[in-house]
Amino acid sequence: MSEGRLNHLSYVVLGVIAVRGPTTSYQLKQYVAESIAYLWPLQHATLYREPRRLEDLGLLQSETEDGGRRRQFFTITPEGLACLRNWLRDPVTAQPSELHDEALLKLHFGELADPSSMRELAENQIVERKTRLAYFTDLQRRYQDRPGIGYPLATLRAGQMIEKASIAFWREIAETADELTPVRSAHAERSSHHTDTSERK
Repeated sequence: MSEGRLNHLSYVVLGVIAVRGPTTSYQLKQYVAESIAYLWPLQHATLYREPRRLEDLGLLQSETEDGGRRRQFFTITPEGLACLRNWLRDPVTAQPSELHDEALLKLHFGELADPSSMRELAENQIVERKTRLAYFTDLQRRYQDRPGIGYPLATLRAGQMIEKASIAFWREIAETADELTPVRSAHAERSSHHTDTSERK
């Protein structure tokens, strides 16, 4: 099977099922929400569809309960495990890390706003980042004594470090917003006044 038909979602599903063993689509969604979503957000609907697609490719197999709720459990096949391990052995990522942060985008154009707006933006980011840091810290507390999860805990520590660095960064912005705002020239002020007047017309 061509591994070109696999994507990041495929490897998430294969990895979770390889780690957990027999897994329903609902259990897959729960695991991702608690352990992976903070570093790789995924839509729940795609998580429900992907196991069946991977089964069609021969990378997963399923078995349905005889009684009860007749849940469908997926397990990884030898071919699926081989694909997963090939991906893990490849040191090259398909794309560099991307940062899509609306707060940073607003900050980039901060000279067009007043310092108080940028200060308020920074203070709001501090609150949000502290909330995420508290969430990561709680996850670490809940799982730190569980054996055999050293690598997942390492990614959790990375999340904590990122949030701590972000909090420090936005604190700096909140404290220096006045200094970061450039002194506008007389020409810039006239241009701004002309634009405002034109918009009112």
